[in-house]
Amino acid sequence: MNSCFTEFQDTFNFTFEWIPTEKLEEFDVAILDSYNGIIAGSGPYNSKEGVINGIKYARENHLPFLGTCSGFGYSVLEFGKALFELETVHHPLEGIQTNENQIFLQPLNACGLDMYPITFTPVLGTLTAGIYSKTPDISELSHCHYGISLEMIKHFESAGFLVAGYDEIGEPKIMEYTKNMFFVIALFYPQLNSNRKNPHPLLESFLQAALETII
Repeated sequence: MNSCFTEFQDTFNFTFEWIPTEKLEEFDVAILDSYNGIIAGSGPYNSKEGVINGIKYARENHLPFLGTCSGFGYSVLEFGKALFELETVHHPLEGIQTNENQIFLQPLNACGLDMYPITFTPVLGTLTAGIYSKTPDISELSHCHYGISLEMIKHFESAGFLVAGYDEIGEPKIMEYTKNMFFVIALFYPQLNSNRKNPHPLLESFLQAALETII
């Protein structure tokens, strides 16, 4: 997991640290207490419990959070675990059978080992729509294999975790937890469409949210 501290002058300047997920297995709050934002990027992770604990910390403490690719999947698992008060949850890659009401992730209809383009439309009124300046169709790059189970969307949305963008076949590609200032998870890599001169709006919005925790 990446944690970051940000300052804002003419452009964003920030420092970041890589935190091994194993260090979060015991949920030592002191490890994350000094950071202003957390990113959970692509896996695989060494510790499922550690990354879920880190995501839980960000969500419960209103810390700006961005989850991409595997970060999307484990954020869904963390929220499902909390929502249904489960002792543990399992990713499909673990190959462990779970009860029907504990299946939070599903294979996507289109996925592959290589990067491929995805297109999604932001849902009007969401933070995502504002971040992308109401652009009707967004193109990004992904190779993520799992998305949220469509059966779980109604349960998540009733608790404030909304789908903020669907692709042309109705698969959720980006979600946001509306009870926090910035808690966004995406089934793509915004960093691949970003550079110093033209930062990706999702990354820029994350850093701005992190800044607002210290000013």
